[in-house]
Amino acid sequence: MRSSSEDAAISELARRILRSSGVEISHNGFLSKNIEILSNELSDNAPKIIFGIKSIIIDSEDISFEMLDSKDGIISTSPPESLEIIWVKKRESTWNNLTQKIIELGRAGYPGCIGCAGPAADEPWNETESRNQIH
Repeated sequence: MRSSSEDAAISELARRILRSSGVEISHNGFLSKNIEILSNELSDNAPKIIFGIKSIIIDSEDISFEMLDSKDGIISTSPPESLEIIWVKKRESTWNNLTQKIIELGRAGYPGCIGCAGPAADEPWNETESRNQIH
């Protein structure tokens, strides 16, 4: 069961992805079809969002997100050393929760909407606090 802190981290990663002009998602290959579906869903449901999603297959159980013009993120069982990288604790449903949040925010018009991402979107992200509450 995920905590509200994990929900907040998922939401922050989704917002970062949508604010970026492109993202490279590195994964072990099992997400290739899911990434294609996410890209198509965004194109269909949020046509104002123009950015590329590139899928890179690596030998790791982690899922890494490298944004072109935003801070990076990772879904993993352990947090990365850098506090510049948003960490989302890896659980069975994490990928689905993240993609749902990306689609939900995209449909609402994020990042071009006012208030559609909730009050937390207007506050600066505190990665240290997030990790302390999750870990």
